[in-house]
Amino acid sequence: MALRPNPKHRKENAELIAESDLGRNAHIFENADIIRLLGAAIEREGSITAFAKRHGLHRTDVNNFLNGRRPVTSSLVKALGLRKVYVADQ
Repeated sequence: MALRPNPKHRKENAELIAESDLGRNAHIFENADIIRLLGAAIEREGSITAFAKRHGLHRTDVNNFLNGRRPVTSSLVKALGLRKVYVADQ
């Protein structure tokens, strides 16, 4: 049996976040933004192969990320110098 989110808890969490010093200001990226950052990183490195070698990734995986044939993974996020965080849904 799947648990459903409790709307009351969501509201309480949103109030707690608004009234506290939890969290911090940050840049928020969605998957499309990650791919744009990847494209810029590849351009700086000179090629997909060079980027993949520098970060210990397979060239074909990087190409698949770039072309939307593979979802963003933690290894790609790490290679771009980012980390996964959670954002309050408002």
